[in-house]
Amino acid sequence: MSKYRQLFAAVALVAGTYALAAEDSAKDSTKDSGANNQVAVESTAIRQAQLKRSFEQFRAKLAVLTGRLETSPNAKDQEKAKAMRAALKEASERATENKFDGLIRALNTRGADQNLDVLNQAIRENRELREDLKKMIALLTQDDRDKILKERREEALRLLETLKDLRDKQSRAQTQTELGRKDSKDLAKDQKKITDKTSELREKLDKPTKDTEIAKQMEAVKKPVGDANKEQKNAEAQLGKNDKDGAGESQGNAVAKLNQAIKEIEDLLNQTRQEEKERKLRDLLARAKKMLDLEKEILSGTETLSRELSKQQDRKADVTQAARSNKLAEKQLESLRDCEAALTLIREDGTAVAFNEIFEQIDKDMDAAQRRLNRVEVDTVTVVIVADVVESLKEVVRALEKAIKDNENPSPPGPSGPSNPNDKLVSLLQQLKMVHAMQKRVNDRTAMYAKHYSGEQVPRPTNDREKERYEGITKEMKELSNRQERLSKVTKDLGKQAAQQQQ
Repeated sequence: MSKYRQLFAAVALVAGTYALAAEDSAKDSTKDSGANNQVAVESTAIRQAQLKRSFEQFRAKLAVLTGRLETSPNAKDQEKAKAMRAALKEASERATENKFDGLIRALNTRGADQNLDVLNQAIRENRELREDLKKMIALLTQDDRDKILKERREEALRLLETLKDLRDKQSRAQTQTELGRKDSKDLAKDQKKITDKTSELREKLDKPTKDTEIAKQMEAVKKPVGDANKEQKNAEAQLGKNDKDGAGESQGNAVAKLNQAIKEIEDLLNQTRQEEKERKLRDLLARAKKMLDLEKEILSGTETLSRELSKQQDRKADVTQAARSNKLAEKQLESLRDCEAALTLIREDGTAVAFNEIFEQIDKDMDAAQRRLNRVEVDTVTVVIVADVVESLKEVVRALEKAIKDNENPSPPGPSGPSNPNDKLVSLLQQLKMVHAMQKRVNDRTAMYAKHYSGEQVPRPTNDREKERYEGITKEMKELSNRQERLSKVTKDLGKQAAQQQQ
């Protein structure tokens, strides 16, 4: 199945890439007429026709494979078939093949390279086609593993809470029995309530489940819970005979068996948490690497454009340079969206305050760079901002790779719950390293602004363009101040967490 997913992803991504090329050709042709533009549009139309044929072939293969998997007795194959059927349905409902046709027709129209209406239609068809392909890729690559792990963890936590409650009640009943202050009949009544609750739990453990890992763990839990229930019944009988010593011993045995069951569930939780953590780390690493590759492209383009403008006496960009800057801004916006998606994952996790902050800073810097590139303000400050994003992402990648390695060889599990240092997405040491690097960048950025923008206050703008520029600079300065404040708070939080680990 994986090779089909990869094949489709490759086909779809190539289609999206060439669709972008079609859009670029269309945009360029509006600026300059001539034979070269006509050849470019015709060439793009040919490529789109080739991609359409590839898409049709793949869709046919996907339909055949879906049919095979739907008849498989394997539950996992049937789940995959559902995702594939959903992708086929999506393509049908969205009429994706028709959009290929529409784009090809538009590009093949006589005089398309000179007709703005036709070119705008091609751009619209291109955008819709890309959205269709993205949706299909999402459906084909969706993974229910995260959902399964979440349900497993929640079920295990509920069971753990029930077992601990029974264990604590049984322990208190044992203490009362051993103290001998209550009548044996009253003690027997109290014991019966606990025995009945344990018996109910034992019956619930026989409930069938589709999760094979849960089923395996339930088998391991059944025996100690069943043994505890037998000891509890013995205690009831012994209390009926006023044998408090025997009852106390049986109750103690029941507590020990319940502790054994608790240990089994805690092992399951630790395994589940470790897998959830690894999946989250690998997801973030893939996102970070993707952003880093794109940011390197943006940085290279920004540096080149900045050098060109610095050699011009008035530093004013011509039409071609402005278009290049706007294209860089579009790439930066794409990277910014990926960053916001990664930031959402980190916020949901909530265990790595410094990691959250570094992504917050990357997000703000990407936004500042995008705005600067969009208004063709490609100066030293813009280059430094993008360069900081690249360096920040490099640190993120290193930290995530280290965290994945640590997660593969975890230290012995500590107490369960949020205070367990093993539950941290990224270790405190890695977070402290990132804080140090972030603080250095804040200091360097402050010095750069002081050197680049002289004066106590932002000058009064003389036109709308200057007003937009000065407002952007003011926003960046304010964000730098806020960044320093947040770093101070993050450092204090990390200090508290380190102190708690030492206790």
